[in-house]
Amino acid sequence: MTTEGMSIPKWGGRRAVEALNRVKAEGRRHRSPCCICGQRINYDLPSTDANGCTVQHKKSRKLFPALTWDPSNWAPAHKSCNESEGSGESGEDAGVSSFGLS
Repeated sequence: MTTEGMSIPKWGGRRAVEALNRVKAEGRRHRSPCCICGQRINYDLPSTDANGCTVQHKKSRKLFPALTWDPSNWAPAHKSCNESEGSGESGEDAGVSSFGLS
């Protein structure tokens, strides 16, 4: 897939809050661990906490901008793990920091 001429959609606002709520609800229901480190996530912590849940894009928003708002491309991740993951430029499955709130 080429991303030439495509800009990365903004991640924020009401849609990002709804995405975070969806990822948290599914994560709680399935007891999903962090998709990056594999450790347990405390879904009751706010997404601003280092151990709180954020939305991780399984396929980089930079490389796959069309998947930004695709729920099948979302996974739960600790805020600290998400931040350390970077922009995902090194591989198609690397994530990009995608916090629940802008």
